[in-house]
Amino acid sequence: MTAIQTIPIMRSPDLAHTSAFYSTLGFASERIGDYLIVRRPGIEVHYSAPDFSDGRPTESSCYIRGGGIDALHAEWTEAGVPGLTPIYHRPWGMYEFYLSDPHGCLLKFGRSDQEGDPPQTYLPRHPGDP
Repeated sequence: MTAIQTIPIMRSPDLAHTSAFYSTLGFASERIGDYLIVRRPGIEVHYSAPDFSDGRPTESSCYIRGGGIDALHAEWTEAGVPGLTPIYHRPWGMYEFYLSDPHGCLLKFGRSDQEGDPPQTYLPRHPGDP
């Protein structure tokens, strides 16, 4: 995947119930702890539990993925964008970094570790990873 795409991350008080609902609509579900991804060809939606926390106060978030995220991170690092995290290699096979907007919306950027070479600068694990 080289194009950058955005994926909404919505809250669900019951991820199992949400998964079952989307199953009736023909979506495949993937559960990773307190996180749910539902997919059909051309459609992907992510859900997290209401108390999901990655150390940042936020009410909503958006996942932005694709091969161009390394260049975005380098550009924003060079510009000194405040609150930009380092790139981390996550246990689920993604390189990711985060940035909150001024109103608390968390922007999560990621790309597969199977897509191209590792970023020039990254940390091997996020402090919250198991």
